[in-house]
Amino acid sequence: MRIALISIFLAPYLYYGYQDHRSHFRGRKVPPAEHLLHLFVGITMTVAIANAFRGRLIAFVASLCLFLVIGAIDEYIYHRGLPEHESDLHAKQHMALLMFVVVCVASIWLGEHHWQLPNIH
Repeated sequence: MRIALISIFLAPYLYYGYQDHRSHFRGRKVPPAEHLLHLFVGITMTVAIANAFRGRLIAFVASLCLFLVIGAIDEYIYHRGLPEHESDLHAKQHMALLMFVVVCVASIWLGEHHWQLPNIH
């Protein structure tokens, strides 16, 4: 169940990530240093996704924390004053990532608790 949910909610993030990657070669020219940051973003997200599929919550969160640091550097340095279409694409990508992270955390936790919510009295 966890793998199916994660896969479904990963798809929009990958779609917008691919669109963003394409725009870096067709629209705004991205400097080499930004490409290098994007490589590190991709590596950390690949590790996070792998940990999500394995159900390793601590490793998932740790790799997301590293992703957040690298992504924040990218946003702070290179993503100021972006064209409207690229800014819109980033907003959609960020929302898709948020949904993916919430589903991952919830499905890993629920999987560890036999897909039962705790009794709240």
